[in-house]
Amino acid sequence: MKFFFLAAILAPVIGVAAEPLMPTAEGTTWNYDLVQQKVSDSLDLAEPEEQERIPVTYRLGGTEKIDNKDLRKLEIYRGNVIDSVDLIAIEENGIICPARTDGHGGVIKLVPPQIMLRTPLEKGKRWTFNGAIGATKVNQQYEIADQEEIEVPAGKFHAWRIHCEQTSPAPATIDRWFVPGTGFVKVATVVKGESGVAAQKTWLNLKEPPKVAAQKNAPPESNKLSGGVSSEPQGEFKTEFKDTASTVYARWHGRGLRDQAGIRAIFIAENVADVSANYQIDEMETTAPAANSGGTFALSRPESGWTTGDYRVEFYLDDSLADTVKFKIVK
Repeated sequence: MKFFFLAAILAPVIGVAAEPLMPTAEGTTWNYDLVQQKVSDSLDLAEPEEQERIPVTYRLGGTEKIDNKDLRKLEIYRGNVIDSVDLIAIEENGIICPARTDGHGGVIKLVPPQIMLRTPLEKGKRWTFNGAIGATKVNQQYEIADQEEIEVPAGKFHAWRIHCEQTSPAPATIDRWFVPGTGFVKVATVVKGESGVAAQKTWLNLKEPPKVAAQKNAPPESNKLSGGVSSEPQGEFKTEFKDTASTVYARWHGRGLRDQAGIRAIFIAENVADVSANYQIDEMETTAPAANSGGTFALSRPESGWTTGDYRVEFYLDDSLADTVKFKIVK
């Protein structure tokens, strides 16, 4: 999933100067395997034996001033493409995240600033995030559960397990294993469906000890534009929509674009009853406002309702096909 409302709790954090919780040098990098599984049976946190793994990297960059406050940039990459940046600050009682940049390249405020880690670390310590990330209301209850032995590809660790119960925007549980001097070595997330059982499980496992690395290269031409579809203007990306959905939003994110680059989205009914294959439903276009920017195209439900079947959105950068996203409409 996109992890829009979970991003801060997945991010490694930066420690205090006297006795750093984690390395603080610019360029410090944490490399993870991200494993995601859709399920519908239990809340068991045991990992499946076979899953596709997506490389995820967190890298500590420079600083950015938000509301006259210098914040450290924590760059989050999926593969070689930057996905978002968490902007963090070190406070007297822990580490907070007052803002982040979203997939559109804009700044999203967290109100109040979200506590990523409460110090000193001790069993039973609790805190709450009851606020908003942009326009999304979020309620999370945190507790430092205990210290546990855990093994990940980076090695064996004696870690603090931080447990989170989330009630909105979607019911979820998050367990994070934190090692002073290293950071978060594992994160296990379970998003629950309407019935209260697991609908999706995600694991983030540290592959190797943190190290200092140069900033990743600018994306090649073919990776400068990416897209996704959602049922909300800023919600997580989806691959399936109910036929009652009011709108399908096609969001794009550009990186290193030329000045005034042309962005185009074509909505296509790929395999839908009563229409010819690959029927073009609509075409929309805009101009990128900046080199690193994004936007949203919206396709409203027809008056007669959606027809179930297979659809896709083709995203074009100028006149070149940059990305194709497929989705289904179901009853």
